[in-house]
Amino acid sequence: MASTQRHIREIFLLQLAIICLVVVLCVLGLQAMYGSMALPWLSAVAIAIALGAIVSATWMGYRATKRVVAPMEWLLREVARWDPHRPDTVALAPGNVPAEVQGDARKMAEALHALGQRLDTYVTRERDFTRDASHELRTPLTVIRVATDLIGHDEALSARSRRSLGRIQDAAESMESLMSALLLLARDSEVPLETEDFDVREVVEHEVEKVRPVLEDKGVALVLDMQAEPVLHAPPRVLQVIVCNLLSNAARFTDTGTVSVRLLHDRVEIEDTGIGMDAAALARAFEPFYRASIEQPVGPGLGLSIAQRLGRRCGWPLQLASVPGQGTRASILFAAVNRDQ
Repeated sequence: MASTQRHIREIFLLQLAIICLVVVLCVLGLQAMYGSMALPWLSAVAIAIALGAIVSATWMGYRATKRVVAPMEWLLREVARWDPHRPDTVALAPGNVPAEVQGDARKMAEALHALGQRLDTYVTRERDFTRDASHELRTPLTVIRVATDLIGHDEALSARSRRSLGRIQDAAESMESLMSALLLLARDSEVPLETEDFDVREVVEHEVEKVRPVLEDKGVALVLDMQAEPVLHAPPRVLQVIVCNLLSNAARFTDTGTVSVRLLHDRVEIEDTGIGMDAAALARAFEPFYRASIEQPVGPGLGLSIAQRLGRRCGWPLQLASVPGQGTRASILFAAVNRDQ
């Protein structure tokens, strides 16, 4: 900003000098007007010179200011063209910056270009890590699923062991769905999703049955209200992960009362009578690693963040409404383009 400040200072001093000149000329004009009646034309000349000086000062100030502001205007135009989801900083590369863009604007363009390159590298590394980690985790999960299926065929298995085996299978299935969801998030947003027609009711019922034992152990009632049977054309595993995360949160933060699941033609609502959130916590609920309750720091604080990102990827916005001490209602809104009925 040093060169910009220098230019502004030069413009100010120039205008100050011109104004002083105008004042001196006006004084001379007045002296000529009242000091000697024999030279009346001198006043007219002084006034004309003053007007000319003002016009000149204005024009020079305009030109100087335009010269100072033009590089910054070019930079702002280039930044305004950026796609918010994928800013293209190639135009700001040192070889692409016009020669007339110098000083602070050029330094800022170079800094933005370097920042863009670092962000691209970071996003690529994060996406590659998520993709590779998800692929690597799928192998042991497949082993667990196959082994538990084989154990499930053992007729000598006790009822207690069979329930435990069912929980292991449910956990492995949830982990597989989460891996699929992470892979989806790791893909480029322009890559089409692998979609199919599926019944939302089946997904919701499946996830409700998985969380039922947890709520029964806590003495919390579970109410399932199916008022519609919408069919979506989308990745079913994505909806499965979103519903699973919302139900897990409801079960985690509700110790008494009820967890209600309502399926409507355009949404799924999950409402609990848990601890709820105040306005400040609600505003940060979708932030990664944010946990509203310090007294109940269960989980890494990623469930809502992942659910929101998955919903955004499929065009299903999430809505939260909460009252401290009374509970929370989470809604998954289906976009009209995906809804068949």
